[in-house]
Amino acid sequence: QAVLAQASGLAELVGAPPSRNLRPPWRSRASGGARAMDSRRIGRTSSVYDRPLQKPRNEVSLSIFAFLFAEAVDYCLKKASVMHELEERLHELGLPVGSRVLDLYCCRENRNRRETRILPLLNFIAQSVWKQLFGHAADLLKGQDRENEYMLNDKALLVNRFVSVPRDFGAVNCGAYVAGIVEGVLRSAEFPAAASAHTVEEPGGGSSTTILIRFEESVMARERRLSG
Repeated sequence: QAVLAQASGLAELVGAPPSRNLRPPWRSRASGGARAMDSRRIGRTSSVYDRPLQKPRNEVSLSIFAFLFAEAVDYCLKKASVMHELEERLHELGLPVGSRVLDLYCCRENRNRRETRILPLLNFIAQSVWKQLFGHAADLLKGQDRENEYMLNDKALLVNRFVSVPRDFGAVNCGAYVAGIVEGVLRSAEFPAAASAHTVEEPGGGSSTTILIRFEESVMARERRLSG
């Protein structure tokens, strides 16, 4: 059809009207078959918006995730000059992800009631959210120094496995991206808090990542009111 259209346009350019002889006898049958084929193809094609939310994929390609996250770290690295700037940019990337994660997983688990207490929400993050994102649960700990501090510990955080940064940046923890996701979940659930990632040396060797969560005073006041 594109060739016929070009031929028809060329005839008009030279002053001759487009001739019907340019259409071969098999044109009508071919166009009908093409339209039928296109309709079948359109019927089979589905976008991400057509997929059911209740049927999640349990696994994604680890190599694709590692490549995409390494590119995200490299993008932030080009715009940062010191360690804390790199972690801040990774944290900002995770914030909008957290709000979407909360909506998606609440829909999948049919959670129609909004949480109003701290521990149920943190257990939901440590269990359901962490398992969906990383394939295992995180350890939920209570801070001993301050009332508003809680911690999520992961001994093998996925985002730190395939990323290396220049030595002059020091000990960068790419878990800042995950801390941004956690903070985004909390803020979307109306639990304003600040989350940050820290590297913790394990007694038996190796290291783990701890997401430190500090809730704002308004959250703690609501918690005391509901518990009393």
